[in-house]
Amino acid sequence: MTKTLREIHQVVKAYAVIFVFWGLYRIIFRLPEELEETFLKPLVFVGAVMFVERPAGIGQYFLDVWGRGHWLKALAGGWFFGLGYVIFYALASLLAFTKLEFSSELNSQTWMSLVGIGTLTAIWEEWTFSGYILKKLSAVSKSPWLPRLVTSFLFALIHLPILVFWYKFTGGVVLFQLVLLFILGVGNTILMGFSKNLLAPIISHILWGIAIFLFR
Repeated sequence: MTKTLREIHQVVKAYAVIFVFWGLYRIIFRLPEELEETFLKPLVFVGAVMFVERPAGIGQYFLDVWGRGHWLKALAGGWFFGLGYVIFYALASLLAFTKLEFSSELNSQTWMSLVGIGTLTAIWEEWTFSGYILKKLSAVSKSPWLPRLVTSFLFALIHLPILVFWYKFTGGVVLFQLVLLFILGVGNTILMGFSKNLLAPIISHILWGIAIFLFR
């Protein structure tokens, strides 16, 4: 098996395991978000990658996927993209309601939960997609954009079970949500290419979630 086929095969196996287990979980039951994002998601997402890759040192491999780019550069890039998402959703709210419509659920406890859970979600998802999958595909592609687009498509698709089976969205709403997730994926893969450090897409991902909550 050539290197290209081997790398793609590894990605397909890891993604298939994640999609099947995470999809079944979304269909059958749902734990409290605190347990889901603290224990179950890293077990399924990171666990699937480790199962497929079988690295000699799990901790070292985790850090290798994370990337060793400059932390300040990653911090600045993450905030730049993330604030762009906040502005985008604020303008969308302004256009839809002719004024800024904030969520009615804003309180200190909600904020702590939103930021805490959002941070964990961003870490596990970005490690898997902007880190592992993007890195593997980039290693065998001459085009910088093909791995980004494929990674972003897979990132959006992993959310299909929750959109359909938990939120009960249908038709155009599902498609619209997938397009938004694809856009987030593209932005975060660009950030990863720019910073070589997962801190950038993680910050961007967190601010995206906050923007959705603020102006929904």
